[in-house]
Amino acid sequence: MKALIDRIFDLYLIQNRHYLVQLPSGEYVTKSRRHQPLRQHRITSHLNGKSTIGTFSGAYLTKFICFDVDYADYEDLAKWVTYRLVHALDGAGFDRFAVSYSGGKGYHIELFFDRAVSVEAARKFYATILQHAEIGPDAHGKVEFRPSSTQGVKLPLGINQKTGRYCGFCDTADGLRVWSPEESREYFRRIRKTDHQRVLDFIAEDVEAYDQREAAEMEDAVARHKPLPIYDQSESFTLARASDRYMHGMTAPGQRHNSFLMLARFMNHHGHDQADALELITEWFAWQDRTFYKSDTEFCARDLAECIEFVYANDQTLHAETRDLTVTFAEIDAIIRRCPGKSQKALTYAMLIHSKRLAAENGVFFMTYKQMEQTAGIAERTARRHIDGIAEIGVIDIVRRNQRIPGTKFNKPNFYRMTLAEQDEEGGRGFEIANGTTFADVVRNMYSERQIRALLPRRQSDAILTS
Repeated sequence: MKALIDRIFDLYLIQNRHYLVQLPSGEYVTKSRRHQPLRQHRITSHLNGKSTIGTFSGAYLTKFICFDVDYADYEDLAKWVTYRLVHALDGAGFDRFAVSYSGGKGYHIELFFDRAVSVEAARKFYATILQHAEIGPDAHGKVEFRPSSTQGVKLPLGINQKTGRYCGFCDTADGLRVWSPEESREYFRRIRKTDHQRVLDFIAEDVEAYDQREAAEMEDAVARHKPLPIYDQSESFTLARASDRYMHGMTAPGQRHNSFLMLARFMNHHGHDQADALELITEWFAWQDRTFYKSDTEFCARDLAECIEFVYANDQTLHAETRDLTVTFAEIDAIIRRCPGKSQKALTYAMLIHSKRLAAENGVFFMTYKQMEQTAGIAERTARRHIDGIAEIGVIDIVRRNQRIPGTKFNKPNFYRMTLAEQDEEGGRGFEIANGTTFADVVRNMYSERQIRALLPRRQSDAILTS
């Protein structure tokens, strides 16, 4: 059983935190589990027919492609379309495909790549094969592209929970006869992967393909990324919210410091100078509920002055639109090449996203260790331990650190600047990100075997390339 489970992970899963579970009704529910990813016991349950699992690609990379044939006329039309696709693939020189029964109204025709390719390239390959097979839209069914980051596909060797039928592999030489569980499992062990370069050559794409282990490791490292509430500009940095805070005051504990920053932006947005902002916010703070903060008056006054100074020095205002959150290839490549451990990668990625949302025009931003813990999915002590390391390898600059606020036991926030983009002045191609986008969603198109051998020590590269 373990060999089958390992084979499923090898052929299908580029990430294990985003998957499907089929209900008895036939419908699917999506599981996005940060702390409860897809594990071996769930695959075992799938293979034993007790539950049925599906998988997604990453946001940008996939290890396989599936032509999902789904026709109401399962006995005739679905088979005819499947044979046309098989003939087109075979005619194009791609004979390492596997055909399995969906357990319902169609079939899955799948190719597994020896290296992860972009979902975009896989989709272009899909469209080209459909064109070769002369298959277009049909009122009685369809051939859908799978997997993507939003549309998953059911794994084989399980049971369709709605029909109770076994999703085994098929004998294309015998009328698409569905093999028994024993025959299907034996066939599954012998499936061979397709040379990714032949796929890219076929669609005339000169793009990278990436070592699957490295892509999966990077996805896992940054799948822990969790956006901070302050990233939601529609909630935290709109005129309406700032105006409401100014009119009605704080509504709960823990809002004082962020209110100072928000109202300083509010004043700057409306053209008040720094002195006016200090006077107006001081007057506002005088009537706030004293139970919402514990710091003494002197400390609060210094904090307000610091916030106003920072906002006006960096000309921060209230943004009408969310900032451009494009992560460039050069930035991602720099993280992969320069950060040796998962925690360093996760921390650097978290700081990169934080900087894109909150950095001033000069690229400087501040980020607390608590925020690093919350968004990178690592312990605060781990963040403290790694911050010097990632500065030494040149992915961040520490602009200011450990400066004590006069007359208190508190330090001013540390200020940083990301230096990833300096690795490539042109920036390279970019990936757009949104709240919830993981590095796993971003990083799936990185390295060839030659690059892995060049970048990593022999033991590490051997472990990656032979696992």
